[in-house]
Amino acid sequence: MKRRMMALVIGLCFSLLGCSAGETDRTPREIDPTIDVCPVCRMTVIDERFAAQTIDSQGQVEIFDDIGCLSIFMRRLEAGKKNGIAAAYVKDFESVEWLSAQEAFYVQGRIDTPMSFGIVAFADEETARKFAEEAGGRQMTWEQVLTEQLTIGLDIEFNQEEFNVQNRDAEETREEGGN
Repeated sequence: MKRRMMALVIGLCFSLLGCSAGETDRTPREIDPTIDVCPVCRMTVIDERFAAQTIDSQGQVEIFDDIGCLSIFMRRLEAGKKNGIAAAYVKDFESVEWLSAQEAFYVQGRIDTPMSFGIVAFADEETARKFAEEAGGRQMTWEQVLTEQLTIGLDIEFNQEEFNVQNRDAEETREEGGN
């Protein structure tokens, strides 16, 4: 009876080891600025409030310095490889804690982020709403971060016509100054 019980316990242990061996640790890891380089822009993470990371089904971690870089990375993946992403995380802009990218609330606005995408994440929808009002931005969902055209630069309401007027004004000023 003892042998049978021992064999059952050993068999159960091996079964559990076999089950867990195929699972990837989906816990976000801390950023190491000495080795972590964004695969999109090749920059290191300077300000963790804007950082993001993915963990693929093999446990490979990719660290991003800007949520916009994470979005570009996800868009570039072939459809089959998107299923290989086991988890995606973003940093909460206020607490700088890791959040599930799918559960976070996003704001894009006139926010000086490392690659100028102007996207930040929040754990709380009300905080995101208030921040969007203060920053002159708009709230976004994870799906929008992944699918909508990203605006590069600090002014999400950039108008080409206004830009041309500013250039003409600058040229007129130079001509008047004799330059």
